[in-house]
Amino acid sequence: MAVVTALILLALIILCFILGPDAFFVLAATVILLALYEAFDIARAGGHRVVPAFGIAAGLSMLLTAYLWRPSYLTGVLALALFGSTLLAMRPARGERPASDVAWTMFALAWVGGGGAGAVSILRLEDVGLELLVATVLLVAGDDIGAYFTGTAFGKHKMAPSISPAKSWEGLFGGLALALVAGMGAGVLLDELTLVEGLGLGLVAAVFAPLGDLLESMVKREMGVKDSGRLLPGHGGMLDRLDAILFTVPFAYLYLRVVVL
Repeated sequence: MAVVTALILLALIILCFILGPDAFFVLAATVILLALYEAFDIARAGGHRVVPAFGIAAGLSMLLTAYLWRPSYLTGVLALALFGSTLLAMRPARGERPASDVAWTMFALAWVGGGGAGAVSILRLEDVGLELLVATVLLVAGDDIGAYFTGTAFGKHKMAPSISPAKSWEGLFGGLALALVAGMGAGVLLDELTLVEGLGLGLVAAVFAPLGDLLESMVKREMGVKDSGRLLPGHGGMLDRLDAILFTVPFAYLYLRVVVL
């Protein structure tokens, strides 16, 4: 079932890539909002009385703002989200920890919604965004694959045993090596990147993707859940699949804007 799920997701990505940026945005927005809902569901499992409907609306506003207008406008969206979540924390059924509920709402929006806005910001880069976004996602996947196989075969020194016991320093460096090789490959294959720029993008993926994995593990451990959801048979939830990507793409966008474009 896990293989079937992966093949379906791959087919959707290929189809939307062929159809162009708008179709890819619809796919990206769908999976990101599903991941955002799972983040709010995790918070509720930990006893926080967040309001998922409000959070989803705020997350969608972030994605539309990044895609249709300017990423710089996101600060205004987050300010409005803080205002709205504060008002919701004053409702009669607000619970005993309203300030913590506001904090978790904003954390989920910054984490998942902000990561999604980073992906969308790459997508809207004129003429080159779709290829660069797919390349970034593939580099994160390469880092994950390298870390998994290296860690499984040689992992002896735990990197963060209190957060994610399966992760090792050997796996980290294995992921780094594969991400750098894949980055150089992207530099060779894509006209938008030189070999050195591709190597730099691979380094961005290698540095931030493991942190994204650890962040989700830390959140799930604190909230007492194993998977973010059960939407993807054999893979857990959507957030389980996007955690490293969502943490990486904002930094990839900054790298592309400052160094490459």
